[in-house]
Amino acid sequence: MSTSAIVFMAGSWTFVLGLTFWSFYKLLQDKKHFDPDGIGPAVPPKPGETER
Repeated sequence: MSTSAIVFMAGSWTFVLGLTFWSFYKLLQDKKHFDPDGIGPAVPPKPGETER
């Protein structure tokens, strides 16, 4: 295998694993609002980042 093929393979794996870890991070972040029963929150939700 050539050097450029090894570099390409390492870059591809880095990209794929980076997206995987980023996705898990986004999924496992603490949620500011959780409504399992669908009747609405007991208190108003916290304002979003764009609602300052």
